[in-house]
Amino acid sequence: MLVLASLGSWLPFAIVTILIVLFSLIFTSRYQQKRKRDYLVTITCSISLIIALLTASLLPTDVILVSFMKNSDGTFKDWTQNQTTRDDIQHYVEIGYYVLYGLVIGMAFLVNPFLFFYYEEKEEGEKISKRICSAIKWTTGFLIFLVVLLVLGIFVPQLASLPSDNSTSEWENVKYLVNHFDSPRIQDSISFAIFTLSIIGFFLLTVYTGYGSIACPLTLIRGKRSARLQHEAIEEQRAGIRAQIQAIKDRYPRHVSMPSREKRKLEGLEQKELVLSRNEESIKIVRRSFFFKCRFIYRPTQIVFGVLLLLLALLIFVSLLMSNINKCIHFVDFKQIFAQGNKTLPNPIDIVLTWTGKVYPANYIVLSLLLVYIIFTSVFGLQQLGIWYFCVRMYRFSRGRTKPQAILMLCSFMMFIVVAINVFVYLLIPQYSIYGDQHYAVKEHDGTMVVKPCTQYVTTDQCQMTVMGRIILRFFYKVWFFGAVYFCLSWLFLLMFVVSSLVKIIRSRESNIQEFSVERLLEDDDDEDAPLIQ
Repeated sequence: MLVLASLGSWLPFAIVTILIVLFSLIFTSRYQQKRKRDYLVTITCSISLIIALLTASLLPTDVILVSFMKNSDGTFKDWTQNQTTRDDIQHYVEIGYYVLYGLVIGMAFLVNPFLFFYYEEKEEGEKISKRICSAIKWTTGFLIFLVVLLVLGIFVPQLASLPSDNSTSEWENVKYLVNHFDSPRIQDSISFAIFTLSIIGFFLLTVYTGYGSIACPLTLIRGKRSARLQHEAIEEQRAGIRAQIQAIKDRYPRHVSMPSREKRKLEGLEQKELVLSRNEESIKIVRRSFFFKCRFIYRPTQIVFGVLLLLLALLIFVSLLMSNINKCIHFVDFKQIFAQGNKTLPNPIDIVLTWTGKVYPANYIVLSLLLVYIIFTSVFGLQQLGIWYFCVRMYRFSRGRTKPQAILMLCSFMMFIVVAINVFVYLLIPQYSIYGDQHYAVKEHDGTMVVKPCTQYVTTDQCQMTVMGRIILRFFYKVWFFGAVYFCLSWLFLLMFVVSSLVKIIRSRESNIQEFSVERLLEDDDDEDAPLIQ
């Protein structure tokens, strides 16, 4: 029975792993420059994404394992009656988390920065040895930062003070959650480093996922501008610019010298005309494509799919809002804010997942789809917004045109975001991410046995906590500052969601093509790629 239960929990994870490998390879290959493809970058970015996505996909398996341990009547199954057996099963999951987290740290602090600076230092005729030395020099800074984090992780969590058994109700509310409070220092060290990394990821998730989660469904519902009208507008603009160019040339025939101011104006107009020429060629390709000719077939499907995604986005927004409001209502201090579940207000996603838990593997599929949606909308947000340094766009991400440095930063950002997803999911569905759909039996005053769902407020050993729930609660009770930062960022996510929805509704619909500008034309002048279609 133990083998069958383990197979039922790990088989979906094996299938998801295969899909993750395929997705990572396709994603990296699709975004990289076609002409200047570098297979070292492809392999490194693919490995980074695989490791990060596996870390996130381990959460559904973790939840399913603890759900499998109990019957619907609240009793443990025969093969999990022994606490030692339950701990042994979860021990392998815990090893998986820490191994994957260790790999994430290595890729984020060493491998990816080294390759980024290696390509950043690339110049014509530069020796490879010099580029390697320069990359090592810059990567050393990341290594020093990592060492500092690991050292702090050894000592800072140990400074946490444990209340006595007869202390205030604060400890009474969380002592059953923060079981096994004492953890090895190496685990605290890795946790400190990974949760510091995930703070960066949570901020990126707040910006890019907060925007993408609402912008993506609204884009599908609203659709794109009319290709015919867009083509006519480009032709009209080209005609006007050609008229201005011809007027300047008529004023200054070949035998008449042209002032420098007029030369600069003529050069600017010619560049704009070239940009419009490329955009016109792109829109022609769109109008001739088979996909465009079938728009009357796929457009209704696109709207329906957009509506479904919009409902999911609103469900996420409402669930996170209810969870945060509940924490504010029952706020004691930041040490136990992460241990507060759905005490007063209902959580829609928690309810849906608990209900689907009655039929395996419906709950696994729903939770996995939730993670897929968060990841997908994060990619959408990164592609739409790009990477900015104050008011200057550092990198843009286009299919088939992304430079090695940009694709490395894109994958690093995705790694940060995916690492933060486990904490985000806990904030979103605190009850289900800790206990799954477990129940426990309790004797009422009249002697009858009543079956109740396991929650954060149950002081009983009849509920088995997930490994991720234990890691999060144990660490954030020790280092409460992290929990406070995440809680504040979750409110920023909600604000970003609302602002993005308003901006997306007010702004005009998107173009059918990735339009060129004069700056982009000069930047991509050496590319021989065909015009890109949105």
